[in-house]
Amino acid sequence: MFKEFICGVLTVSELGEPDWGEVAARLGLTQQLMEEDATFKFMSAIKNDEGAWQVPFLAYGSVSPEFVKDPISRFCPYELARVSTVRPGRMPLDRLEDLRELVKGAMGPVSASDLAGRAAACPRPEGGEEVFSGLVGMEEQRLMLMKLGTAVAKHGRGAVDCLHFVFEGNPGTGKTELASRLVSYLDRVGVTDGTHRMVQVGGNDLMAPYAGQTTPKVKKIVESARGGMLFIDEFYSLMTSGLGYGREAIDTLTEQLDRCRDDLVCVIAGYPAEVRETLDLNPGLRDRFGYRIEFPDYSTDQLVQIFCRMAGDRGFTVACVDALPGAMEALHRSAGFSNARTARKLVDHAVVEASWARDEAVITADDLECALPQCLGAPARRPAGF
Repeated sequence: MFKEFICGVLTVSELGEPDWGEVAARLGLTQQLMEEDATFKFMSAIKNDEGAWQVPFLAYGSVSPEFVKDPISRFCPYELARVSTVRPGRMPLDRLEDLRELVKGAMGPVSASDLAGRAAACPRPEGGEEVFSGLVGMEEQRLMLMKLGTAVAKHGRGAVDCLHFVFEGNPGTGKTELASRLVSYLDRVGVTDGTHRMVQVGGNDLMAPYAGQTTPKVKKIVESARGGMLFIDEFYSLMTSGLGYGREAIDTLTEQLDRCRDDLVCVIAGYPAEVRETLDLNPGLRDRFGYRIEFPDYSTDQLVQIFCRMAGDRGFTVACVDALPGAMEALHRSAGFSNARTARKLVDHAVVEASWARDEAVITADDLECALPQCLGAPARRPAGF
């Protein structure tokens, strides 16, 4: 069938400012579901005379105006109007570039900032403080991410060429937690698709046990994360696992990150030295990651804050604050110390001890004293051993 250009308008909000993250997610889904039949480009929104927000669009493919109406009405809750065929010969020169992009296909993801328009974007995106609130000891990391979000909010997704990150730090230093918060933040500023899509895998998950299976496995995992974030923990296991296909996985990942640079955020995480050594296996892969964020071990004071916050989240009052620094220092010296994970383990045992001792949700110094040996690898002796 002969291909045509189609145009139309979607009314996304009759009154008030719409949730542009939600609008972007819905239009992005429509774009993906119809990509075999037509390529869609959604323009910056405009207000009509009645104050309603409308999003104009262009489509190109083996479709007719009537064909476009039905799937859009099924995939989107928005009112569709003025759907018609576009005649390129009557288009002004400044709009022909839009038609060229449509003919090329593979349009970039629909972003909230692009829909709202750069003029409507706030100087600094709202919600950053809220999204990253409660994180202990991450002021510098949070500031870097909010600076990136501001650049995107002010100037659009294309202002930052590469949004892939290296998170370097020991276990329990908050790498996974910050990645999850980062997805929420990027959803708000229009980098990701607004669905909190975060595909989390380990380095070993990128490798297959037999020859010829690793490349398609990596491609499938990357594809599943498009529109959101791919978080690869223990990235260095690609080099250390001994499965033999780590180099193939690294080379394939390098190619895929370049191919999906406009609609994927990738974060690799692990021990600093091992991650850097693994990146050195493919110089091109190192170049794909524009930002390196370090996660130092928590200090004693920070571990005390984390303990109190975790206990508070479970509804427990901490009545042993003076005893906590000594407990945290003991944990820090113990074998297998893993920062916030170890603090969480201590909270678990302290809650159990407190619940056994009393009905009130209060953790005392006695509870802490009973719980601590169970987290040091040397639990107290019991009358009956198991």
